Amino acid sequence: MKVELEKQTRFFELKADFSLRPRALVNYLQEVAAIHSEQVGFGAQDLINSGNAWVLHRIGVQIHRSPTLGEKLKVLTWHTGQKAFRAYRDFEILCGDEVLVSAKSFWLFIDLARKKIVRPPKHASETYTQEPGIDWDLSIDEWKPDQKAVPEHVCTIPTRPSDYDPLGHVNNAVYFDYLETLIASAFPQGGKIQSMVVQFSREIPRGVEAIQAGLWPQDEGYSFRIFSGDNIYSTGEFQLFSNEQ
Repeated sequence: MKVELEKQTRFFELKADFSLRPRALVNYLQEVAAIHSEQVGFGAQDLINSGNAWVLHRIGVQIHRSPTLGEKLKVLTWHTGQKAFRAYRDFEILCGDEVLVSAKSFWLFIDLARKKIVRPPKHASETYTQEPGIDWDLSIDEWKPDQKAVPEHVCTIPTRPSDYDPLGHVNNAVYFDYLETLIASAFPQGGKIQSMVVQFSREIPRGVEAIQAGLWPQDEGYSFRIFSGDNIYSTGEFQLFSNEQ
């Protein structure tokens, strides 16, 4: 079962170069995932009322071409399987027949009262139905973030009340705002993300007034970390389009 959402890029979702902001892109993906869950009886409100939630833990994104102003898009998602505590989901964003964005992710099922990862209900995989995953080189299971490297460039970013979602923590899509701010700070000449892998390790709770974001060179791109003090909230890697590296 594949679920489709139609979108049209809007002016306020764009960067100065008219490309879609990373946060807006991830919002599209989260929105279509939420629609899929609503359709099969795992809607966010119902889950929260039952004391549970799906939480995005790791996502890999390849941007073949960034959507730009006014383009009419189809955002697709489908469930690709379930293993132990992990539920897997792939995405594509299309403009006509052109695939603009591909993404792979896995999600965790959370007991909100205990703040613990629990096994998803046994019937979840059957309810969502299962489709083949996107064939690409990235294995989000095998990818491991670098938790120990020292960032070469760090910026401080204040948190805002609007960063927080109904679960009481900074929404995952907002982390991509922080990443965009970090890239702009490190590369004043500009930089547009071509690919990225992001792991969400710890929630940013209310009361955290500012976070730090840091990056360092890694292979053909860069690694990054979002943190405050000893708390690491997110780690990942990204590459920029070659003419902007």
